[in-house]
Amino acid sequence: MTVTSPDSPLADFDDSNLGAWATQNWRKLAIGGAVVLVGALFVGLMMANSSRKQAAASRELLQARSSAEAGNLPLAASDLTRLVDRFRGTRAADEAMIMLTQIRLVQNQRDLAVNGLQDFVRSGHDDDIQASAYALLGAGLEDQGKPREAGDAYRQAADHARLDFLKAQYLIDAGRSFAMSGDSTAAKNVYGQVLDRFPRLNQSAEARVRMAELGGTVPPPPEPEDSTRN
Repeated sequence: MTVTSPDSPLADFDDSNLGAWATQNWRKLAIGGAVVLVGALFVGLMMANSSRKQAAASRELLQARSSAEAGNLPLAASDLTRLVDRFRGTRAADEAMIMLTQIRLVQNQRDLAVNGLQDFVRSGHDDDIQASAYALLGAGLEDQGKPREAGDAYRQAADHARLDFLKAQYLIDAGRSFAMSGDSTAAKNVYGQVLDRFPRLNQSAEARVRMAELGGTVPPPPEPEDSTRN
């Protein structure tokens, strides 16, 4: 049996005489129905507003990308900065931040790029966006002469990347940065991950060379795949 609150419209519900109960409680039903309707309208308006916001952000991103491809990087950077501020939280704004950082690095604004990315990655985003952001952060930190921190950023990029070849490449970048910092243990660790997890990818060839240079253990190459097998 369902237990209802004394204040509920169903508190005195008697299913043996539904018509009489509805007549007596029409006001409660009307109020309850109005609350449900208002809630549904609110959700609908929120979804419509979100859709319009996403569409507007996507249009501005396309315009900024066109400016960048035309070589007008200052205009593209200005448009992207405004987009990120106006449409924060949208997918287009996240992509705009990645593009804006690329432009900043091209224009040798590495400090601005690094500071912006450090704030950006802390707020959390989709994995592919996080991977791109951490990879760019690694590049910026390398330019700043901070190879140890760059290695950590590249390793984070590998953790967030969705595709194996990107994971492997970011690990290679991490190994290079760790080696430059003098941390051969960390470098051998990430090269070992490439060899263990992605032995048939192209990046494994570089991992073998770098691992050997560091005096690490290089496993034998994988057996060729049998092309005759179905």
